[in-house]
Amino acid sequence: MKVHLRVFVEIENLAKAMNALTDAGITGFYILEYRGMSPQDWKGFSIKEDPESAIGIIRDYAVDAVLVCSVVDEDLVDSIVKSVEIALKGEKYTILEVPIRRIIVSYGGSKKKIDENQNELQ
Repeated sequence: MKVHLRVFVEIENLAKAMNALTDAGITGFYILEYRGMSPQDWKGFSIKEDPESAIGIIRDYAVDAVLVCSVVDEDLVDSIVKSVEIALKGEKYTILEVPIRRIIVSYGGSKKKIDENQNELQ
């Protein structure tokens, strides 16, 4: 089975995370930049429930972060996670493992479907 591995890191730790992932054997990845706050940072805030207030708080207090994503074989996940844990020891990060039931890839006019056992579907 394939797994969508998602690693959330603060922007200053992006290179550490990317190096750990590639050293552990991933063959490709994509990144998404965002601004976020952890639940611990959010505690104690009391804001008005209008969108402008909420967005203002996030703009003022959220940190720049990056989500590094890769699709990997399930049997590689533990070693990849261990590599990230070692590289980011003492740093703030979150790792999500999301199982993939199937992958559909479109090549323009034709589609290729693959199930969790790497079998091509019709």
